[in-house]
Amino acid sequence: MIFKRKLQASFVLIIAMASATMSLYGQSNRDIYDLQCEYLVNPIGLDAELPRFTWKIADKSNGAKQSAYRILVGEDSLAVVKGSGDTWDSGKLAKDVNLETYVGKALEPFTKYFWKVLVWDKDGREYQSKKVASFEMGMMDINNWKGSWIADTKDINLKPAPYFRKLFSVSKKIASARAYIAVGGLYELSINGEKIGNHRLDPVYTRFDKRNVYVTYDVTEQLKKGNNAIGVLLGNGWYNHQSLAVWNFDKAPWRNRPAFCLNLRITYEDGTTAVIASDQDWKTSLSPVILNSIYTAEHYDARLEQPGWDTVDFDESQWEDVIIRKAPSANIVAQAMHPIRNVVEFPAKSINKINDTTWVFDIGQNIAGVSEIKVNGERGTVIRLKHGERLYKDGRVDLSNIDVYYKPVDNQDPFQTDIYILKGEGD
Repeated sequence: MIFKRKLQASFVLIIAMASATMSLYGQSNRDIYDLQCEYLVNPIGLDAELPRFTWKIADKSNGAKQSAYRILVGEDSLAVVKGSGDTWDSGKLAKDVNLETYVGKALEPFTKYFWKVLVWDKDGREYQSKKVASFEMGMMDINNWKGSWIADTKDINLKPAPYFRKLFSVSKKIASARAYIAVGGLYELSINGEKIGNHRLDPVYTRFDKRNVYVTYDVTEQLKKGNNAIGVLLGNGWYNHQSLAVWNFDKAPWRNRPAFCLNLRITYEDGTTAVIASDQDWKTSLSPVILNSIYTAEHYDARLEQPGWDTVDFDESQWEDVIIRKAPSANIVAQAMHPIRNVVEFPAKSINKINDTTWVFDIGQNIAGVSEIKVNGERGTVIRLKHGERLYKDGRVDLSNIDVYYKPVDNQDPFQTDIYILKGEGD
């Protein structure tokens, strides 16, 4: 009997320890994660007056379910961490959904907000997101834009893509800086010689005479005290479609030479702000991109490069003045979506040498992507990269299944063929 009582006591102790362990395990394995605003993680440059919030819950307990939630939004991140939302406190909402629309105080342009979610599980126990998320408002109104839309010429048939540059000075310590750029066409933005962002083919396609799209970048780290330089390279995109095809985009009512409007908004540590905008003080020159077509390809002449064109010390004395343009539309909105960007690299699975000047690279699958090749040759050597989906019997690339809607005027714009002209200075 004594032995049995000792055994029973030990069994109770083990059960108690197990219960405590399960309780701790449940707490440590519950979380609210992947907080998104407008389906983006910590986005900047939003225009949505009533943005949407989504989240996910991690709860490994049996029958796990969200029974209620509460959302806190405020400008002070520490206050939100401590459970106070001075911009919006949704209160406890008895819902099992993970999507809620903001209905708090009116959101202000250029303002950063912080938010978190508290959740109640099926047993009424409360837990909260371990991290505080954020979102930042953008222009929100076309009247908040400064400066002008600028271009290099009115000639819609001019082939080379234009460069633009602007010098400006920073005299105080910077707290944050945002670049807002709206473009008719496509663009690449750079500051002090560094390309900004990892996007490709921005902005997204739109009906340019009805709506234009702008993209926002955090450029705080790219700016420095003293002189700075902004650079913009413009491409045609669907705005100035020069190649001919069955869809007649070359006859689009919005067609024009690419143009842009840029606002670089700097907030200093003393609370003051400054805006560097596109205006008549910018300079422009043609770039080495001698042809660019979103439908056919890009032609690049490396002999025309202007090293340092987007840096402070570059000599712009040979560059020309820009022209002022009317905005393509009166509706300029934020591009709040996941961008096109490099995701994965596919090496060639096989290389077939046809002759001394022709090679066929097979990457093994059909993709939307960008070719990368390393070459070395004499100045003026022309490299042609032809892209296709199938081969002729002799092993050469066959485009006959995809160029049926292409209507070439001459041989200067071959279908799906990038052209690169070497400058003869190494790789």
